[in-house]
Amino acid sequence: MSVTRRLALRLLGVAVRHSSSGSQEWARAMLSELDFIESDWAALFWALGSARAIFKYSVPRQLRAWLGKCSSQEEGPMLKLIRRNAAGALSGIGIAVGVLVAAFGLVRGLLVIFPASTLKGVESAEMLAVIVVPETIFVFAAVALWRKRRPMAVGLALSAVILVAHVVVHLTTH
Repeated sequence: MSVTRRLALRLLGVAVRHSSSGSQEWARAMLSELDFIESDWAALFWALGSARAIFKYSVPRQLRAWLGKCSSQEEGPMLKLIRRNAAGALSGIGIAVGVLVAAFGLVRGLLVIFPASTLKGVESAEMLAVIVVPETIFVFAAVALWRKRRPMAVGLALSAVILVAHVVVHLTTH
């Protein structure tokens, strides 16, 4: 028996073992069909398609049954807390992105009004406007929001850390 045929048998065997009890007979029939396929590659493709169909049919049913067992009224408040924290962190990240976009827009607008050829030290002014000012805003906003809106403060702090890491990587590679 070729390696390809053995792989097909093992793959479909695993799918049959992990299929739900309602689809065991159907999965075994697919496994026995594999014996009648002549080409090894066709057998492998049959096994792949069959395994996909078995898992597509079995896994959602098993997952729904498992979730039904696991869900209880105690998890409802926890899920709400997770949603609220995630929404707060994402809003903090959104605010940080807005501040960065405004800083980049300000720098680009100033460079249009005052061309770089007439100014000295443009790079340091860009660094100040695009990195130092937003970082300062992020830190002050995170400290101000920490007591009442901690998830939003965490989103802002996370954005500040990512911006600093980005700048450090940029400066070390250029």
